[in-house]
Amino acid sequence: MAPAAASSSTRKSIQPHRKSRTGCSSCKRRKVKCDEEKPCSNCIRFGLPCNLVSGNAHFEHGIEPAAPTRRGRGRPRKNWADPPHSQSTPSTTPTSPLDDPTPLNQRACVPTTTIDLNITQAELLLHFTTTTAPSIGGCDKHPHHLAFWTRNALHIGLAHPFVLHLLLAHTAFHLAYLTATTNHHHEQQQDIAPPVLLLLPPRRSHGEYLALAHQHLTEGLSGFAAELARPGEGNCGALYLGAVLLCFCTFADGPRGGGDLLVCSVDGGGDGDEGCGLEEVGGGGGVSMPFVYGVRLMHQTFSPEVLFAGVMEPLGRELPSLPLDTPVYLRDGFPRVEWEEQLDGLREFVVTRDVAARGAQEEGGAPNEGERSRTTAAVAVHALDNLIGIYAAIYGRRGPDGEIRVDGPSHNQFVFGWLYRVEPGFAACVRRCDPSALLVLAHYAVLLNRQTTPSGWFLKGWKEHIIARVGVLLGESETSKWMCWPMEQIVPEERAPVQSSLKE
Repeated sequence: MAPAAASSSTRKSIQPHRKSRTGCSSCKRRKVKCDEEKPCSNCIRFGLPCNLVSGNAHFEHGIEPAAPTRRGRGRPRKNWADPPHSQSTPSTTPTSPLDDPTPLNQRACVPTTTIDLNITQAELLLHFTTTTAPSIGGCDKHPHHLAFWTRNALHIGLAHPFVLHLLLAHTAFHLAYLTATTNHHHEQQQDIAPPVLLLLPPRRSHGEYLALAHQHLTEGLSGFAAELARPGEGNCGALYLGAVLLCFCTFADGPRGGGDLLVCSVDGGGDGDEGCGLEEVGGGGGVSMPFVYGVRLMHQTFSPEVLFAGVMEPLGRELPSLPLDTPVYLRDGFPRVEWEEQLDGLREFVVTRDVAARGAQEEGGAPNEGERSRTTAAVAVHALDNLIGIYAAIYGRRGPDGEIRVDGPSHNQFVFGWLYRVEPGFAACVRRCDPSALLVLAHYAVLLNRQTTPSGWFLKGWKEHIIARVGVLLGESETSKWMCWPMEQIVPEERAPVQSSLKE
């Protein structure tokens, strides 16, 4: 009887417990007893959502769950915070950080996806800020211009992507130029160390850099055309900068066919290959002048206070004009060109030819033809007078006593100023192959050299192309004798100074 009594005593010591039939779903899923508090103690302890409280939110009573410690003995516990359906399937990594529902402060430090870097664009941006931007005219002597091109221009490009595309296109053209020049440098002088600032070995070939330039030029031109349809105070600075960069790029791209004479095309356009949309905006063939006119149009449409406001301000500062009491060739130290007899004689020839043409028209020609002849001659003489002023500023004018003097406005020392000031009618005269206009253009091309445009690496090849093409167009005629002097200026120039180009 003693064992029976002991057994009865043991059964009496077991305390009954209350069944939990209305517990929360988290406790039921974990198969643990729920105290049915709102929220229950188990959900509070593990930071789980408790459905006994409206909103089904985490209730942590202001206390963050303890940081996970080293797991103790026993089988690993499931992640009960996950929904039930996620525990039956393997967890997958979110396809994008934006798709990850985990709060940012609880995500792992290791990125879930790989971020690709565009090394090509990084290379172009690096080269622009370190090499191409300092080579732009004026940056070597005026720090505020250098600051604009290396910093402000990039800020404008972030707000107006077409500007950034044109910056990258200009840089790719520069790299193509330097790559070709360096290759020639290696071929000619194997014992001279190559310039250290050019990537060695080049990351790409000359042709690949040209392809990059055309791609960015196409994108930049498309965006420029779209913005040009709605000019205003908010984008006039970007349009001005875009027009300047388009001038650089179209110059650097070189002649787009045999008939491309910089100011226009005399045969309807280029060869048609590798087109990048320039003809559509520029009007076909010679596409540089429309963008030069675009720069001038922005100056005429918007006041300087509007055009050069904000980050454009450094570009609007007037460059300190060096006095013209000394010719540029003496100031910069390059050989003088004896030009007076040639250009003075050409002016007399153009005026005499105009008088003869008008006399012939008065005798029996059509009135319209006579009026057009007078207009053509006036345009050609006006362009030639501007050109003579530039020659006089750069090389000085030798007087009867043999002394070289210089006078005239200070802007005559800039070769590109002639393109900026030339009348639109001059391009029409060149397109009609008027001999006087062609001769003036050939004599302007003589100035497109490394001495008069030290920062004009993008003009390489234009002088030879224009002079040779004008000679072909004039053929054997009374005007062809005036081409002898420009032809003499086409001499094999010294190899392009790669070192100085890189330092500029």
